[in-house]
Amino acid sequence: MNLSNPGVIKPCFTLLLCLTLVFAIWNQPAQAAGYSCPASNSWVTNPNPPEEVPLGKDAQFCQFYQFSWQWFLQLMSPAPGSNQLRNFEVAQNYPVLEIDENGNPLNSCDEKISGREFFIRTVKLAGAGGKFTIPRRTGQAGGGATIYDQNGNVVFFDIRFGKNLCNIGSVQSQANYPPGTTELKTAWRIISEAEKRRYYWIEADVDGVPGKELLGMIGLHLVRSTALHPEFIWATFEHKDNDPDCTKPGTDTGWSFTSPMCATNPGQCTFNQATPDTSLKSKPTEICRVYPYGTDPGDNKAQENLTSITELNEQLVGPDGFLTRLNDNNPMAVFRNYFIVGALWENLITQPSSNIGNQRGSLRLANTVAETTFQDVNLNSQFVSNCFGCHHYEVTSRNTGPSASLSHIFDDIIAGVCTSPTDVEAGPIWNNSDAQTKCPATCASKGGWNGQWTTTIPGEMSVCGCCGG
Repeated sequence: MNLSNPGVIKPCFTLLLCLTLVFAIWNQPAQAAGYSCPASNSWVTNPNPPEEVPLGKDAQFCQFYQFSWQWFLQLMSPAPGSNQLRNFEVAQNYPVLEIDENGNPLNSCDEKISGREFFIRTVKLAGAGGKFTIPRRTGQAGGGATIYDQNGNVVFFDIRFGKNLCNIGSVQSQANYPPGTTELKTAWRIISEAEKRRYYWIEADVDGVPGKELLGMIGLHLVRSTALHPEFIWATFEHKDNDPDCTKPGTDTGWSFTSPMCATNPGQCTFNQATPDTSLKSKPTEICRVYPYGTDPGDNKAQENLTSITELNEQLVGPDGFLTRLNDNNPMAVFRNYFIVGALWENLITQPSSNIGNQRGSLRLANTVAETTFQDVNLNSQFVSNCFGCHHYEVTSRNTGPSASLSHIFDDIIAGVCTSPTDVEAGPIWNNSDAQTKCPATCASKGGWNGQWTTTIPGEMSVCGCCGG
């Protein structure tokens, strides 16, 4: 085409050019420019999260945070065919972890709960193998750190898990948890009607008296495995209004867990102290974030980690972020008030997570409203209180046996399902280590192994406790 002669430009081309220019001016960019770790508007409008992240030298920190943000947005998106539920609330896909009033696991896989049912906990027990105490109603909290917002209201917790964990025998027969295994732990505070616009909220009876209360989500642990990452990718999100950084509380006010006095005069306050309590109302807990984005500047690859986190947060929930620009009536707009704190994973899955040098991401990761008293992560201590400090990746198949240290939730699922085990002969079992190998195989097609075994004829025969006949 001879563009040196304007007369040869046909009207249709001129119209097309104009429309293109108008579209470019008015349409939001699909991907933010100028970032080393780019986000895309399609994550919000048409979520299609990746199923995998590279491993070892082929992996970039950015890819883990892109993975985490995309799964967060997919789980928070409206569920198809429902005008209320979000994807993570569909019980057929993500059942609620249930217990009775005494804290004993119930059968969370029986599909009796089909809609939104809220189970709460005010306890996060420390240490590997620790069980979750999840009171079904407020007032039945067990021992452990309990926190209260600035209104003096207790914080509640809820746990959901991917339905594939109900296939106990299949899970135990594999070397590690199947790809796509998901665990979700959410934290909630009672909010006012005026605060609804800034929170993803639900209604639930949490005080045992007639009438439901408004609960706003203030934090979420998102844990998901892939084929290349059986150790799980551990990510955590928080609400922007929770609390400030300990190193620079500044003059900001309006925090949910930091008083104006402590925000402006931090030297006069004691932060991040919490003790067991069973009350619905108590003195507010003063909280601040010890390590911004779970990272100390001297940590391994700290700058790469911080760049990935802050760039994605800026593109999605910053002043001009994809979520920020949404119309207030858009069901995803409320998530402009949340951000990713950090994530944690392994560099090589051939090494156990006890090797701190093999861990990557936010090495001092902690959620301020879910792990308030575990924020002082010391990478040189015997117990490193990040995700892998309580959830051990051991490389071997024992990860999916009873007392599965990588997933305490799986222990409770097994206990809730295996209420009437059947003894099945497995040949001689010599010790607990031998049982960890033989019993999952014996019970694989019989509902899975409940963790018990007994020798019936010394040196000749033992039986495993199988969940089904």
